[in-house]
Amino acid sequence: MNRQIGDRGSRAARRTTSRRTVLRTAVQAGIAWPLAQTVSAGAAPAAGRTQVPAESLPRMEVRNPVFTVAERDRRWATVRANMAKPSWNLDAIITAASDQTGANARYLSQVVLVRYSGAGPQVLFPRDAAKKVYVQVTAARHVEEWTGRLAQGGWLADGRMVLTPETGGAAMAKLLAAEGFGRPGTRIGVAKLKGTRFEPDGVVSATYLDTLRAALPGVLFLPIEQWGPDAGPIDEAMLTKSGEEQDAIRRAVAANERGLTAMVGALRGGATRQGDLWWAAYASMVAATGSDIIRLSIGIDQGGNATLGEPVADSVSTGQFCSQEISSGFQGYGCQINHTFFVGGPSTPGYDYYQAAVEAGLTLHRRALAFIRPGRTTYDEFEKNARQIVADLGAQTSGVMVHSGGIGQARPRGGGDSVMVIQPGHAFDFKPGVTLVRDKSKDARERNRAVQIGESYVVTDTSVVRLGSRTLGPISTGDAPA
Repeated sequence: MNRQIGDRGSRAARRTTSRRTVLRTAVQAGIAWPLAQTVSAGAAPAAGRTQVPAESLPRMEVRNPVFTVAERDRRWATVRANMAKPSWNLDAIITAASDQTGANARYLSQVVLVRYSGAGPQVLFPRDAAKKVYVQVTAARHVEEWTGRLAQGGWLADGRMVLTPETGGAAMAKLLAAEGFGRPGTRIGVAKLKGTRFEPDGVVSATYLDTLRAALPGVLFLPIEQWGPDAGPIDEAMLTKSGEEQDAIRRAVAANERGLTAMVGALRGGATRQGDLWWAAYASMVAATGSDIIRLSIGIDQGGNATLGEPVADSVSTGQFCSQEISSGFQGYGCQINHTFFVGGPSTPGYDYYQAAVEAGLTLHRRALAFIRPGRTTYDEFEKNARQIVADLGAQTSGVMVHSGGIGQARPRGGGDSVMVIQPGHAFDFKPGVTLVRDKSKDARERNRAVQIGESYVVTDTSVVRLGSRTLGPISTGDAPA
């Protein structure tokens, strides 16, 4: 895409406006609901620069764990069944301190440590359900905090999970030996020892692994993630989302839609820079979940991922397309949405093309999702059919079509995961970019621009269900709210 529009400038120039100033401006100008009826299912308040009413914000207690003991037991049983498969035959799984994002540790324990507060939680998860699950959390203050969160009626209540104030290879080696996992021939799976798409070399410290091997000679430390139909003992379990997990993703998607609303509201309130939109969306998304965002990238007349998740100084002006990749986090779970909107109104040059491209994108969603037969269709078959639909619509597609949804770098992640069968409980984003060919519809620019409509879905026994609630259709900043 031609990037001559906008005044990108130097890296330093992108940050000439302070975060505090932009946040203040965003709250005054549009972290609000002037577009509520257009991009969400709720009723719209009066037009204008309306602040988000305090009563409309979710209570900020969401940092506390929300998953029940029944959900814990479901996860643990599923992972243990996978560990017992002949292809794995693992006696235990451990997570390493160097994995600070800690999705595997969080999935098994709900425990997560804020970056720089401590190393990633080290979990010892035995295959034998009679043995305790241990979580090493760096310091006594972390044990105290997480005991408060998980003890009463939570995952610590029945004594099957134990927190200890330790970290590092020596601490894990000592624990493994004490729990009977030090004998030669013992098979220990190491989460993220070998990565997948974004971490091909894994995240486990070589020093950590050397310490374990030196202390426990003869014990086999094995990677547990792989491409293909069997993703691995934990990743395979993560693929199938329970009702509780689906609710968490749905909460994240609702926050995404608030972020989209905030962007449009900021423009209506007078914002002129991509960074203004970014901060407006960021503040709205964090307020909705109490957790930091997973991804927020905004491109002006270019792909949503063009700015790689940063607020920048690109100008925003009438006639441009605003695309984005938005992913909030709720309890570690997230899903992306994408919804290109138009800066201007129906009378602005380029709107007719924008509207036609959006309609083509929505037709693609309807036809492509109807193709899926849960338990039978592979992701590869789904994508191939979608690309054929794009061609039939007189358009071209660009970018990643299928994106994961769930906790951490959840699967499917493309590549080798394309051979996976789409199963009930899977959650994913479908986010194709659609560009109409010029003999079908001509943009106001020299070249036709891409429009991206991305939506989060969960697979049921018979179909695919949308997780978002906003109205899917053209969005333009020049329209007055209904």
